[in-house]
Amino acid sequence: METYLKDYLEELKRLEKSPNTIDAYRRDLVHLLSFLKEEGLDYEDFNEIEVSNFIGYLLDFNMSRSTISRHLVSIRNFYKYLRKKNKVREAPILYFELPEIKRNLPEPLSIEEVEMLIDAPDTENAKGKRDRAILELLYATGLKATELLDLTLRDVDLSRGYISVKGKKNKERLIPVGSFAVTSLREYLSSRKESLTGASVLFPSQRGDRMTRQGLWKILKEYARECGLDDSININTLRHSYAVHMLSGGADLTTLSLLLGHNDIKATAVYLKLVKNKKFKEVYEDAHPRA
Repeated sequence: METYLKDYLEELKRLEKSPNTIDAYRRDLVHLLSFLKEEGLDYEDFNEIEVSNFIGYLLDFNMSRSTISRHLVSIRNFYKYLRKKNKVREAPILYFELPEIKRNLPEPLSIEEVEMLIDAPDTENAKGKRDRAILELLYATGLKATELLDLTLRDVDLSRGYISVKGKKNKERLIPVGSFAVTSLREYLSSRKESLTGASVLFPSQRGDRMTRQGLWKILKEYARECGLDDSININTLRHSYAVHMLSGGADLTTLSLLLGHNDIKATAVYLKLVKNKKFKEVYEDAHPRA
């Protein structure tokens, strides 16, 4: 994609765009390249879901709404160029309305809803054991989808209850794994038929290759639908629920920020508001005679 970007910037020069405009396009599109690389995505994977994730990625850098809007316009124009040059078969960003830029508070599940979701897979078969382990691990660690999908067997230390995760810029962090997730992982690994080596992907697809984000999303939606949670879940819901439940249970913000792999504690602080709102609502419902 770097080659396409270089060609596009040359095209802008031929169209006699100003140096400032070309520099702005370059900066915006470099951010897109960094995002796609960190998420393990190809440029054709930049669909409506990934646009929302990209906005969150830019918000973590404390960019203003106007700057993020400019990024999205730059990206749409770049994809128009790719489509015109037949460099891309699919360009979903050209066909849907760009979202309003705002910091949406993530909606977590309740503890009871999380338990329903985790209990949904049928663990009498290998797929169910794998899916149960995926859900347990997502909630036990607060991993991002890409971080989970990149895990290999050598990243998991079940005897000590830790996993090693590489986040942004290959920054490594150790995350503790709870006993429920450890048990599910052991049961899942014992059911795997293929030979296991340290380099093996922890959670392969049914075909045995690396699972995609879309594949993981289908798994989450399948069990959310069974539990009646279909409308209130997305690919990061268990991560958000992990964060809110940790803070509600007494975890401090600095430790949670490190566990989540945030570069800026402000990105973690958004969960504090959710916890406070939840407590205010509980107090109100307990105290008000007509709540």
